[in-house]
Formats: sequence, C-alpha cells, structure tokens
Amino acid sequence: MCRLTPTPGRGTQRSAMDRPKPLRVLVTGAFGTLGRAGVRELLAEGHRVRCLDVPTRANRRAARRLGDRVDVVWGDVRDAACVRAAVAGQDAVLHDAAILAPASERDPERSWAVNVEGTRTLVDALAATAPDAVLVYPSSVTVFGADQTRTAPVRAGDPVVATDHYTRQKLACEEILRASALNWVVLRVGVSVDPATKRGDLDALALLFEVSPDNRLEYVHPADVARAQVAALGCREAWRRILLVGGGPSCQVRHRDLLDALFTALGVDPPPGEAFGDRPYYTDWMDTAESQRLLGYQRWSFDEFRRAMSEGMRLVRLALLPVRPLVRRWLLARSRPSSRAA
Repeated sequence: MCRLTPTPGRGTQRSAMDRPKPLRVLVTGAFGTLGRAGVRELLAEGHRVRCLDVPTRANRRAARRLGDRVDVVWGDVRDAACVRAAVAGQDAVLHDAAILAPASERDPERSWAVNVEGTRTLVDALAATAPDAVLVYPSSVTVFGADQTRTAPVRAGDPVVATDHYTRQKLACEEILRASALNWVVLRVGVSVDPATKRGDLDALALLFEVSPDNRLEYVHPADVARAQVAALGCREAWRRILLVGGGPSCQVRHRDLLDALFTALGVDPPPGEAFGDRPYYTDWMDTAESQRLLGYQRWSFDEFRRAMSEGMRLVRLALLPVRPLVRRWLLARSRPSSRAA
C-alpha cells in the first residue's frame, strides 16, 4: 500500500508531492456527497484544504459548519478566472465537481459544460499555475457499458463504451487527463450511495425498478472512495493510471439487494419480483485488487451499509409506521414494469 512520499534529505531536488505534510489540496464540488467525504478525510489526515463550490444556501451552510478549518472559494468550474485563482499555490486537486446521472440526461448541454469543459478549464489552470500538482478524478464503472453477459469482474483494461451523456462525458474527461502533461489518477468508481442520505430523485427511483433484479453491482461507501482519493495523492505508483474503486468482494451484490436495503430501512416489505423490469444496467462487479493494494481504502461492507442506512432512517421509519402500506404502494407506483405489484 502506498504512503505519502517521505521528505527527501538535504540537498535533493523536491517535487510538489515530496513536500512534508500538510499538503495544500483543492477540492472541487467540495460540498457534494463525495466532496464532503474528501474534505473530511483530508482534514483527518492533517492536510490544508481549499474548497471550491457554487454558493447555494445548502453549500454555505455546510461551509459554516467547517468554520476556519478550510479555505472556501465560491465559484464555478466553468469560470476560468475563478478556477485559476482556486488552484494557485495548491499541491493537489480532488476534482469532485460534477453533474451526475440522471440529471446529466435531462440537460446534456449544461452537464457537458460543467463536467467536460469544467475539467478542461481545471487542467488548463493547473498546467499554467501548478504543473507539479496531482489531480485525482472520480470516473465511473458505468463506462464499461451494460453487458451482463460478460464474465465478471470487469478490469481496468477492459473495453469501454459511451452509452449515454453521462458515460460520454466521463470518457471525455478521462481523455483530457490522459492527453495532459499533469500527474493524474483516474478512479472508476462503483455504486457509491451515502447511507445517511435522505434525498431522492423520482427519475432515479423509477429507473431502479426498470433494472433487472439480477443485475450485478458493486457498492462502495463514499468514505472509502475519499480514502482512495486521498491515498492516491501520495502514491506515485498510481499516478497516470486508471484504477477501479469498489468495496471489494463483500460489496459485490445484485440490484435487488440495493432496493431491499432501501425498503427495509423504511420499514416497508421489499418489492416482489414482478415490480422489476429486465433492463441490464451499466454497473458490474469489479477487480479492485490493484487499487486496494496501492491505496488500502476498503473498510465498508454491504452489510454495514445496510445497517447504517437502517439506523439513519430510524426516525423516518417510526414516522411512517402508521402509513407503511400507503408508502409501499406509492413506491411501487414508481415502477414502470408493474404498477400492479402493490
């Protein structure tokens, strides 16, 4: 497992990443799910953190909770002047700013501008002002496409295919990094849901019911993704490489297991088989042996995720107790394959 490079002896040439801790690390999209996890991990490791994000009410509230432990730059990754100011003096970047699916499919022009052009703007700014910095970028397992007939697990060198706006944008960002002279690490991340989240997207919920219950997926906790990102900063063996980041064998489950965890956390009986469609989805099990060897990040199992989600929803579950049949009927109504399954 890689560690931060030790401080070299007197008289030797030092690159940015050879400096002793703390590193100066910019986190883009710092107040999203993955960004918050990255900030927590960086602070726990003693690094100096600068946050770049848009000044929404929720983001300002999150920034206030961090107080003076971080430096905050309010702005947009599409703004070249803002990005250049944000990267100035930084040793590394966790580039977590992104519009995710399914929002990327509803407004592909905006998501291309944020996801792809924002990444290009960041790379250009680093090349001009901090060329020795390392950039860690979270891509996605979805770039391998929706092929459940292949032999699992997928490996980093397997063929990729763009199947929607989201995957097209992820692959475009990967190519921008590969073409640059920067030190970069691409982490293709599995299904990463925060068990503490209570927010949902109705389009995403309907999509969950369209997918075949036998579809393979590999869960990885956002905290484990953040650990992998932070570990990659000091792991020269990982630089300019693509690695797969998932939870490991204990997190290799089926699609039905994810929905069962959600329903159980709400205190609602899991959906019957006829509630599901037969659509293959672009998740799969992953060969994470190399990323785990280098970065040593896997701590959460799927069973622990399930328990954490149940605990986090305890008050919601109690509140829903009198209306559980109605809640189940409402959830199953989001099922396009069979709204008769209630």
